[in-house]
Amino acid sequence: MHRPYLLAARQPAAQCAVRRSPAEHRVLRVHDPAVRAMTDFLSDPPLTVAEDCTLSAALDEMFRSGVRAFLVARELTVVGLVTAEDMHGTAAQCVAECMTPASQMPAIDWQTMLASRVADLLEIFAGASVGHLVVLESESASRARVRGLVHRSRVERRLHPAEDTF
Repeated sequence: MHRPYLLAARQPAAQCAVRRSPAEHRVLRVHDPAVRAMTDFLSDPPLTVAEDCTLSAALDEMFRSGVRAFLVARELTVVGLVTAEDMHGTAAQCVAECMTPASQMPAIDWQTMLASRVADLLEIFAGASVGHLVVLESESASRARVRGLVHRSRVERRLHPAEDTF
């Protein structure tokens, strides 16, 4: 049975999206702790989008926010993940039609993150062929909280900052 994934109680879900501070730009090394590679929602509120948000509004907000993925939320419950790639070239009209449902989101447990290195994340990304990993922290046997998000492209850019072209 699928456990509900919750947003932190102090972070209300937005009708379309919530702004966030710019992402970290520190250089990563493959032997660094994996937690250095994630956006931690305890310190940086998650960007969310409602299921009924139009694709054009969601894409506009992604562009303004400088991100390529949003958690899809209904009240304080995460119901999915939507990426710019999911929305590109689709005939869908709203986010719910093209999101990855919560039960199918690529995820990693918080305790596993604490024990892992950046190299481990790279192996997961390569093996699973995914662009994002949702970090889940168990609250109980029946509930988990979305603790953070790891963006494959950000990890790769931070590993090779000299290769970035602006």
